[in-house]
Amino acid sequence: MVFEDLALRSVSRIHTQDFPYIDKDYSLAEALHLMDKKKTDRVVLSESGVARGILTLRDVIFKLGTIRTKQAAPSALHASSFMSEPLRVVKESDTLLKAATIMVEGGFTSVPVVGDEGVARGIISRWELAKVLRESPEAADLSVREFMRTPPVSVSLQTRILHVRQLIQQYDLSVIPVMDEGVLVGVIGVDEIARVFIKYYELARGEPKRITPLKYIVVADAIKLRPPKVDPESSLAEAADSMIKNRYRAVIIEDRGKPVGIITGYELAIALSQKRVRRL
Repeated sequence: MVFEDLALRSVSRIHTQDFPYIDKDYSLAEALHLMDKKKTDRVVLSESGVARGILTLRDVIFKLGTIRTKQAAPSALHASSFMSEPLRVVKESDTLLKAATIMVEGGFTSVPVVGDEGVARGIISRWELAKVLRESPEAADLSVREFMRTPPVSVSLQTRILHVRQLIQQYDLSVIPVMDEGVLVGVIGVDEIARVFIKYYELARGEPKRITPLKYIVVADAIKLRPPKVDPESSLAEAADSMIKNRYRAVIIEDRGKPVGIITGYELAIALSQKRVRRL
């Protein structure tokens, strides 16, 4: 294994203890407020102090707007209605290899770290993986070409947000390149769509006629114009560094103005586990 020494490090040396952790009966609005306060896209949900699930912005954009929720504001919905279950966890005595393998096999970008009693003590996320790879001599010698995922689809500035959400779910993506006349102009992803949805559902309370219906909102209204980018000859360590410096969930590999690959936390987990899982 390329990262054998790194992968065998104890989780206790790597996980962050500064993460949102609330009772599952809190409202979705409270969970979203805590995410915003902590500058993160996920929160661990508990029951009687024991970790039970994770709520992410990705969960929100796929479930908010269903028949059951579309008439209710986030403040009237329970966070537990949106959380991902069953929860996969690691203990502080486990290795980074185990955490990365769980992430790859489950398609996760984070895994909670719990004590023997099941109480969350930390979390291993894309940021922790990026930090260890940024400082890794092995990662500095590996090209992003080996681990990047080729974008299966792109969108234009006039593509509707609801269609982007459909593509993200269909292709299991975090971000999608936005092209204009054959040139990359930005990206649209989970974070951008979540902001649109959350703002819409809060504003829609009381004055629904004064806002643009979701079906008419397009990529140009929510695009991230300057995503982190590296070229195809960059190293995996450089991609991890760019992800951290820009605090963004994905790094675009660009060649002559065109996106040729994407690196996310999932690809970082693949690198650490050296486990290849087929993704459409």
